[in-house]
Amino acid sequence: MKISDNRYCFICGAENPHGLKAKLEVDRKAQSATCTLAVPAEYQGWQGMVHGGIISALLDEVCVYAGMTLADSVVTGELKTRFRSPVPVEQEVTVSAQVINQIRRTVMVEAQLTMEGTLLANAEAKLVIVRS
Repeated sequence: MKISDNRYCFICGAENPHGLKAKLEVDRKAQSATCTLAVPAEYQGWQGMVHGGIISALLDEVCVYAGMTLADSVVTGELKTRFRSPVPVEQEVTVSAQVINQIRRTVMVEAQLTMEGTLLANAEAKLVIVRS
């Protein structure tokens, strides 16, 4: 399978007019990734709250970026998300992820979404390294 980036990713793609255009920072040495953003009200579920699917997508994206510190191409095999508190729209949140371990082509990553230091959601991801 060949994976390519056309800059149209819903979360980070600069070319997607409907996307979040999140700017993720990667620390290859620490095998981690982070992003700070405010999710616009257009992505709410219930009034004033970010839709759970958007929260999951943000956690997934930061996990993949952390996983790419180990390989150029990774895809999500599993994502387990836990919603702890509502995430308000239009408020700055931080999404971060850290590689926990790697066994052959499987990379385990943990992620969290926080606001002012309070944990609002977290996830565990099992990523698969894609060989071209």
